[in-house]
Amino acid sequence: MNNKLVAIFLAVIMLMSILPLFFNTAPQQSSDDNAINYNDAPGFDSIPGAHVDHKFDSIADGLDMVPKGVTSARYIDILKTSGTPLESFIANAIQPAELYNANLTKTFFVDYNDGVSWMELHTISPEIIAFSYWLSPTSYNGYQLLIRENGIYNAIGTPLIFGPKDKVEGAIDVISGSAERSNEFDHILSYADMDSEFQRVTSDTAFASQYYLDLKGLDSGVYSRTAIYLDVVNSTFEKMTQFEANSTERGVAYNITTEGNITKVVVTGNFYLIINEPIE
Repeated sequence: MNNKLVAIFLAVIMLMSILPLFFNTAPQQSSDDNAINYNDAPGFDSIPGAHVDHKFDSIADGLDMVPKGVTSARYIDILKTSGTPLESFIANAIQPAELYNANLTKTFFVDYNDGVSWMELHTISPEIIAFSYWLSPTSYNGYQLLIRENGIYNAIGTPLIFGPKDKVEGAIDVISGSAERSNEFDHILSYADMDSEFQRVTSDTAFASQYYLDLKGLDSGVYSRTAIYLDVVNSTFEKMTQFEANSTERGVAYNITTEGNITKVVVTGNFYLIINEPIE
């Protein structure tokens, strides 16, 4: 095996080893019984009752719509990733287009501290009802829920709420003002820019109390990867400073800042180089 093939092989191995740090598992809806992609499918206004209408441009906006008890959350602006290296990188982290028979444009996934509960938010284009559902016989807080396959529910609007019935109703309670929003990550997110196409935050980590991660395309094909740590452990902080010291040899640039119990590490460079830089 020549040196070039060895380098490619090692890069792939390194990438596979860090993927769990970027993604948590989102339950995938079965696509075995999908509706036909209707040309004349009705719009959202065909569903009676209240519709969701909430700002949905970042992970913070998603957390603003869900109740407390969140362990991890992830936001992806799918349109921004189209035609970029991120497109294939995130492919397995989003629901298939067959879920709505329309293009997903933004997606948000959250899981909860009971270890099993989850919920998603989606925007689609066009905003059509081109999928199989049963109309719930009763409304919830003014919202007429749609029952999907396998006991999953949808609330219609921008964004769509998707998940088990109790979690969809919980999000409606937050939107309606009858339940408190998730605020577990407010402190760490106050140090992040909310304009990245990929964002993730979690408290399920051994190297910090919480950490936030984002990927953002910059000019001329350069990418940035921002990692923010709350109460980072010493071994991880030392590793980051060591990698900063010889970063130019690897073709990337580091910027490490600290403020109180927050450590922020911004790495810029070629996409495939920055995602191979260590996180812990």
